[in-house]
Amino acid sequence: MKPVSRAAQFGPFRLNLSSKQLHRDGVPVPMGGRALELLVALIEHAGEVVSKQELLARAWPDLFVEEANLRVQMTALRRVLGDGQDGRHFITNIARRGYSFVADVTFTDIASTDTTSTNAGAREATGDPVIRQNLPFNLTTVLGREATVAAIGEELARSRFVSVVGPGGVGKTTVALDVARAALGREGAEALEAVVLVELAPITDPALVENAVASAIGMTLGTVPLRLDEPLPFERGLLILDNCEHVVAAAASLAELALAANPALKLLVTSREPLRARGEHVYRLQGLEVPPREADGTRADLLRYPAARLFVERAAATLGSYMPAPDEIADIVAICRRLDGLPLAIELAAGRVDAFGVKGLAQRLDDVFRLLVAGRRTALPRHQTLQAMLGWSYDHLSPGEQITLGRLAIFAGHFSLDAAGKVASIEEASWETIENLTSLVAKSLVAADFSQPVPRYRLLEITRAYALERLKEAGGLDRLSGRHAAYMKELIATAEQEWPRAQPAQWLATYAGQLDNVRAALDWSFGPKGDREIGTALIISSATLWFQLSLLTECRARFEHALASLGDGPPLDAPREVALLTTLGTALVYTIGPGPKAEEPLQRACRIARANGSVELQLRAAWALWALTFCSARYAAALEIARDFAALAATIGDMTQAADLIIANRLAGVSLLFLGRVEEARVALEAALGGGTAANAIVRMQYDQEMNGRAFYSANLYLLGLQDQASALASRNTTDARARGHATTLALNLVDSGCPVAFYCGEADALAERLDLLADVSGRHPFGPWRAWWRCYRGSLHLLHGAFSPAAEDLAAGIEALEQTGWPIRRAMFLGLHAQALHGLGRGAEARVRAEEAIGFSRATGEGWILPELLRIRAGIDATERPQAALASLDEAWDLAQRTGLRSWALRAATAAARLAPHERRLGQRLSETLAEFSESHAKPDYRMAQHVMTRHVLDALGQHPPA
Repeated sequence: MKPVSRAAQFGPFRLNLSSKQLHRDGVPVPMGGRALELLVALIEHAGEVVSKQELLARAWPDLFVEEANLRVQMTALRRVLGDGQDGRHFITNIARRGYSFVADVTFTDIASTDTTSTNAGAREATGDPVIRQNLPFNLTTVLGREATVAAIGEELARSRFVSVVGPGGVGKTTVALDVARAALGREGAEALEAVVLVELAPITDPALVENAVASAIGMTLGTVPLRLDEPLPFERGLLILDNCEHVVAAAASLAELALAANPALKLLVTSREPLRARGEHVYRLQGLEVPPREADGTRADLLRYPAARLFVERAAATLGSYMPAPDEIADIVAICRRLDGLPLAIELAAGRVDAFGVKGLAQRLDDVFRLLVAGRRTALPRHQTLQAMLGWSYDHLSPGEQITLGRLAIFAGHFSLDAAGKVASIEEASWETIENLTSLVAKSLVAADFSQPVPRYRLLEITRAYALERLKEAGGLDRLSGRHAAYMKELIATAEQEWPRAQPAQWLATYAGQLDNVRAALDWSFGPKGDREIGTALIISSATLWFQLSLLTECRARFEHALASLGDGPPLDAPREVALLTTLGTALVYTIGPGPKAEEPLQRACRIARANGSVELQLRAAWALWALTFCSARYAAALEIARDFAALAATIGDMTQAADLIIANRLAGVSLLFLGRVEEARVALEAALGGGTAANAIVRMQYDQEMNGRAFYSANLYLLGLQDQASALASRNTTDARARGHATTLALNLVDSGCPVAFYCGEADALAERLDLLADVSGRHPFGPWRAWWRCYRGSLHLLHGAFSPAAEDLAAGIEALEQTGWPIRRAMFLGLHAQALHGLGRGAEARVRAEEAIGFSRATGEGWILPELLRIRAGIDATERPQAALASLDEAWDLAQRTGLRSWALRAATAAARLAPHERRLGQRLSETLAEFSESHAKPDYRMAQHVMTRHVLDALGQHPPA
């Protein structure tokens, strides 16, 4: 009697509950083992609620894991089933209880067809079709390869012959076996009669390859050895040739022979290089997907990525149970990225968690080969350690390929064919190096990227570490390091020259990938055997790259180290010393704040530039000093520097004069804006914006000067009462800065324009959206005052909603953080907003102290743009208990705003005074005159409120009762 099992039919799916095979419309569906286990558990209890604890125990027996794993697997399962598509629903989440399978299920009894059974004789006796196969049992879950397995299976169905090619340890064999297991379940015309795995790794003599294949087929089928140039004793079969890289020629000949003699045979090959045989379709297998650098840092997010999931699962297998602590997530991401997502390397790393812990492991990865040595004893010898794995590949290279691989390891990042030829060719011609490189690419020892106009190459991290060891043994490391540093000096000098005329996105796509090479070249240049002349030239040229990647903390450290290293050497010439000092000073402003430590190198740069007499050097030093002076809230002094800058620029007779005058107008306009001289600021900023983009200015500014000028201009428009124009320009600035993709440019636009204009215009939704952007950029680039500003602006959003308690909390924390950064700019504004929040909470005494602090700070720094608004805030606090003092503050606020052109503040002050003293005719007249000055902004909250108060005044004057 045939053994009986059950099958469940739901929608287009059929699940064999015994063999745990899922088919959709008769086609096998590849799935991870845990997701499939969850599906079986849910279907066995269809219509019932299965608790989370039951599901965890079913999918992770004897392991303690958190619910995040269950959510990840359930998401994958729903994706496979297409849950929610075309109106079909299979699984529902029952809040705080578990999950339930809700689709209609039909159960049927079927004769067992377990394709993994080795009892073929018993199955033949029952008359069931038999698939002869020798696949090993899969003892571990295969992660993150579902799409890959499906794609290879589809290609195999179309073309008959597929080679899975990739570096050692990437999981070629694992994927090939999963493809084969999926093929076992096919029925009808695609059903297989035999699946035969041939392991070629033990074969050392290519002449024995055919015998090994024939023997494996004969043993699987239970027949005598076969001839492969004759038809095989089955019509439809799958032959898997595993690990062919060391016998590629013999494997290629055999592949062509077997496919020609067997028209229905399918051939699946794994190798580190293609066979280059007739009919071969190559599938390049990459490492598992790793979390991006900007991953949100939660365990749920981490476990979405197969590389991290593999690490966590293998660590759990080693430790008995394991879920990463929050402070371990960044280290796991770093480990997976450092190991390029290679499954073997990740497994070996996770296996050492018991000895070093996650943090200790991350800190020791530089010594990768001595660290990752404890593989599974049952693995192939060449897969038990990374050293053995790479040694296997290295030993099968030609002498020329071995030399080239060792020399290419000097590149810490991407490199081009030109770079390879110039750096790695010493005694031999460059074409020989290029030829060896192309061979190494074919053998998966060098990765190629053809997504850019100029192809890029790189060594995977573990391959590079191995090759560097070979280079050190050969005694050529220092020589190659010098050649590499000299090449990088020329390359980055070219990048610096191209930057003023380049499209930022294209420039970054070309040069951002060189940063690791720059780091390596600088480390050698300023090291004990390095060349400081090369290092100095390279560090100066690299400034643009550091700033465009917003890596200011590292930039600062690099420039500090460079200057310190040059102390004992010959003195630098003036251009190079000024370049080093101004870049260091600017980086210090953004990382530790615009204090004395940042000012010292900038003042020194100014002295050197003046002594040298070069106008270009004086302009460079003057701009950097202006930036520090402005950011330290010395606005009058900043204006003087801007005027000196303009006078210097006027002495230049060539075409750069116009570009430098654009900078001068911008510096003057921003200084005037903060001094509250907004009419003059408008003239200067419009002159700057009307002059076009100054290319060399962008190099000096280290951020997009035109966008930043537009940001200040939009803030100036608001203060002038042109609120519609201000709002529209702030929106455009935010969109453009976001598209620009440069963190510093975006952050400056948000804090200078996007957030304050949205707040003062009452645009809560826009402010909330921009706060999200500022939170993102400040989270990814935690230098400077960005995070403190974000906290303060979030408090302003709470104020718009009337939520005084969170507003007060955020503003207090933000002001404190801002003080710690050393940036006083906008402090007066935020102190005033904090006073408003405290007043809203009924803490009047504290509010008045805060308001006085804000006003005092504004007067002390000369920050006149905000002073009338601070006086109005103080009046609001005084209105109930000291109405006459409040009116006096409002009179001062209105008078100051009117005299300086701050029409938006004048309107607010006039409105507040008219509300406070509704029977004073002079205040109604003042409000009427102020309203008349507004040619736009009629839909903005301030104007609407002023109109409402004005209407009440008119009705009151007529003796009519104003509407409530």
